[in-house]
Amino acid sequence: MTDRLFGITDTGKVRENNEDVFIAEEVMDGRFMLAGVIDGVGGYAGGEVAAALTREVILRELSVISEDPTGLLVSAFNEANEQIVTHKQGDLELLDMACVATMAVVDRGNNLLHYIHVGDTRLYLFRDHSLVKISHDQSFVGFLEDSGRLTEEAAMQHPKRNQINQALGLGSRKGMTDPYFETGTSPFLPGDLILICSDGLTDLVDAALITAVLNSSEKLAVKAERLVEEANRAGGKDNITVVLARNDKAPVVQENIRVEKTHLVPHSPKSVGVEHTSVLPKFSQNKDADKQKSSKGLLFLLSGLCLLFLGTTIWLFFYHSRVGSTLGQPDTALVSAQHPVVNKQEKLIRDTLLKMKGDTLLLSDAIFKEPIHLSQPLTINKDTLILQTKGNIVFQSDSAYKGPAFILSPNCKYVRLEQMSLENFQTGIVSSNRALELKNVRFNKIKQPLQVSFIFTDRSFVSGRVSKRSYAADSLAKK
Repeated sequence: MTDRLFGITDTGKVRENNEDVFIAEEVMDGRFMLAGVIDGVGGYAGGEVAAALTREVILRELSVISEDPTGLLVSAFNEANEQIVTHKQGDLELLDMACVATMAVVDRGNNLLHYIHVGDTRLYLFRDHSLVKISHDQSFVGFLEDSGRLTEEAAMQHPKRNQINQALGLGSRKGMTDPYFETGTSPFLPGDLILICSDGLTDLVDAALITAVLNSSEKLAVKAERLVEEANRAGGKDNITVVLARNDKAPVVQENIRVEKTHLVPHSPKSVGVEHTSVLPKFSQNKDADKQKSSKGLLFLLSGLCLLFLGTTIWLFFYHSRVGSTLGQPDTALVSAQHPVVNKQEKLIRDTLLKMKGDTLLLSDAIFKEPIHLSQPLTINKDTLILQTKGNIVFQSDSAYKGPAFILSPNCKYVRLEQMSLENFQTGIVSSNRALELKNVRFNKIKQPLQVSFIFTDRSFVSGRVSKRSYAADSLAKK
């Protein structure tokens, strides 16, 4: 196997047994990669049993990947849950056994990542030297950290950091809220790397050190071993499990186009991304002479047309000048409505969104000290975008503008807006399908905070349900 998938687990320096297991396998002739971490809960024997049962069920259910990987993952987790509940009935030693788990299916052909999560194992995406936490810890301390009330350092030291709210095996499926598991789909682009790990790593190693390790040019096995070493160096208080999966495809580089005079000559380079000198076809001298004669005739014709066009333009200019002086000045309100004035801050953000090459944009309140007034919607047309702010930046509607603050095109697959406020818009955000994720976004004086449309293939049969827990207002943050 090439350097695209690796997993490792370690008992640590304190525990006597290892309740963690991992999955790092390829299925269906390498078309899909399975990457997952399962952390057992419930004592010396129970945690190991729950984790082993879950691993067995997942490998069986995911031996063949269907057209709905997310549905397959949910089915596997539900089956694992029932297996644990059934297995511990009648055995007092196993009464408290359960497990937390994070599982990913990587579709290598389509550059997609499908995942499911329950508990406090974690899924990270490492792209363009940046580490982004995808999953959310289903615990009280995890909620405080994700909502910004608790720093990463404080969360790592919190006495209740390992008290989870949800896990596999706590009860029968009938007693679970819907949805019980966190699921999602994300682009997994060439060069992307995912890290799935147990809390034995993240309770002791912070995001900055994890990023430094993943930034190295070493192979996945070395990176995984280094992460385990760092956790053990910090105390090794729990079992430590790390799985890394990488999209090992070469990045696609757009071929160059060379411009020579009036000719556009597309390249056909042997290797993509390398600029080559274009060679124009060679002709005989006689053909060149004939071509020169033809070109002269064409030149005279074009010159005449240009003079005619110039004269017409001058006449129209003077004509409209006279009409304008007779009828008065144009309606400035109409002109302003058709061509709204874009302020410097708004223009800066628009230009940055258009020109940025990566997928993460950080807006600093040191630059955007005042509210940003929008005269037009900020349109996002990128496959993936993570828009974060340092501080709490406010977007306000211009007094004459009645549209939304953000519009996500149907081309967007994953857009995350984080730590910002939107004020005085008719509609806050317009999105398509399930592309949008919000984190600590505040809507002030907005009639319709979020408008989501779903796009389906024409004449197709559609099944599904819009989750009641996709978005939830934080009742503790109303100030």
